[in-house]
Amino acid sequence: MSDGSQAHPVAAATGRRVYLDNAATSFPKPEPVIEAVRTALGHSLTVARSTHLAEFRGDEVLKRCRIKLAKFFGAESAEEMIYTYSATDGLNIVLNGVIKPGSHVITTPLEHHSVMRPLHHLRQDAGVSWSTLPADGMGVVDPAAIKGLVRPETSAIVINWVSNVSGTMQPVAEIGRIANELGLPYIVDAAQATGTHPVDVKEIGCQAMAQPAHKALMSLPGMGVLYLSRALDCKPWRIGGTGYRSDLVMQPEDRPVKYEAGTVNVPGVVGLDAAMDWFEQTGVKRIRSHCATLVSRLYEGLSELPGVTVIGPYPSEDRGFVVSFTVDDQAGAPVDPLVVSQLLAEQHGISTRAGLHCAPPAHRHFGTLDRGGTVRFSVSYFTTPADAEYALKSVREVVAGL
Repeated sequence: MSDGSQAHPVAAATGRRVYLDNAATSFPKPEPVIEAVRTALGHSLTVARSTHLAEFRGDEVLKRCRIKLAKFFGAESAEEMIYTYSATDGLNIVLNGVIKPGSHVITTPLEHHSVMRPLHHLRQDAGVSWSTLPADGMGVVDPAAIKGLVRPETSAIVINWVSNVSGTMQPVAEIGRIANELGLPYIVDAAQATGTHPVDVKEIGCQAMAQPAHKALMSLPGMGVLYLSRALDCKPWRIGGTGYRSDLVMQPEDRPVKYEAGTVNVPGVVGLDAAMDWFEQTGVKRIRSHCATLVSRLYEGLSELPGVTVIGPYPSEDRGFVVSFTVDDQAGAPVDPLVVSQLLAEQHGISTRAGLHCAPPAHRHFGTLDRGGTVRFSVSYFTTPADAEYALKSVREVVAGL
């Protein structure tokens, strides 16, 4: 293994770089996004607090982007689109603002730490409990089982729409219908869905949906979006300065500032605003079709390699665009996914993600927890068929050398 002094020796010689870590952070970004952020950084980014005679008006961008986001997500009002720092931040706002002490939650076996860690803290601090929906081998839950898990104290249903480990996609609309029949708040973690799959919150039937901007939504880290229905009674989780109603000693009740204490990530909103225009021109359905084709090739190609086991459902457009796999050496012994990922980076210039992907429950479900997780490929609209073929060739060479 390299000590870091000669990183990527083969890649340096070939000049080849392939980025397959888009489920963590998308790269590259669309050129209009890059240009919009670059231009904004040449101006003062102050919003909602000062009177400036400036060419760049951050407040106007924030308002404009909310309107675009409401259209993108099918929300009824721009005020239902809340700027957050990440999907994790958005989920914390809802989970801490909706789930009452001593109450009960229904969730899935494929949840990310963004849901499970808050739930564990709520159990420790407020006596909250939860039930996990039964699921098939691919992790798809049975919506019909929801009614049998409901208790008098059940306060919410929380669903990870697309697993960042396996690409498993849950039947969110069917779950939404049941949740609404039961009158239960329905919260969706859409971190691996928005930007690659069409989203309509009314069709899904959720009252809250959290997503980061830096993944398939093509904006910057430190930026997220929370759809929060006006019908959902959610206490604000972050309290503080808003630049609005400074005469009040309590948090303003007006949306969206009620949930946006602190300084908004203006460059992140600028990037997201430009990304909304890019999505309008490119089309999410076109993005989904392109990514599905690449994932099918990676899934099938990896499945053909000796010692390689692919995790998750067979590719289709109704699937997340990650491909996770494990590797056994020629003697049949499990290989640490971090070792495989490091070899792919050093010898072939391929960026991947290895380990538990902040989702140990999912790895427990798929039997990869004790192996240290998986190696994960994740594609974007900018990944090419040639990138996929190069990745398959590289895995073949790495596995042959183990």
